[in-house]
Amino acid sequence: MPAAFLVLCGLITMGCAWWGVAAYLRAVDPPPTDTDRAERLAGLSHEQHPGKGRYYVPADAVLSRTADGARVAYLRYRIGGGDDANLDDFLRTYDLPRPSAPASLPEDLRASLPGDEPAAGPLLPDGQGGREIFVVERPAADLPGAADVYVRAAGT
Repeated sequence: MPAAFLVLCGLITMGCAWWGVAAYLRAVDPPPTDTDRAERLAGLSHEQHPGKGRYYVPADAVLSRTADGARVAYLRYRIGGGDDANLDDFLRTYDLPRPSAPASLPEDLRASLPGDEPAAGPLLPDGQGGREIFVVERPAADLPGAADVYVRAAGT
């Protein structure tokens, strides 16, 4: 009987230790969220741009699937403007070109993000297949360089 009790105590102790290790690992390296997955699909994760010393966090991010099963990410970055966080810094951080001609935002992008998204904005001549990036500057904001950046990225 005492041997069975000691074995039971040992099993309980090992279970508690395993539970503690698992909790620690989840806290140190949490599993990726849909926002993390959407940023990676769009090529805008901080892990994909090492050495920049900074990155931007999307205000809204939606990860979805198309009718044929392909993943699609919709992101909106709200850039406050000013000396520290402005459109030029955002483009430099992610190695993106300057916006060019205005284009219509895809309807699925406008429908997926919460809020009142604009109908059009300058499109970045990105060259990365499956990714569209639109910039809508906010000149009414108090600080120069304020903008909303909308991203639609599709892939596997």
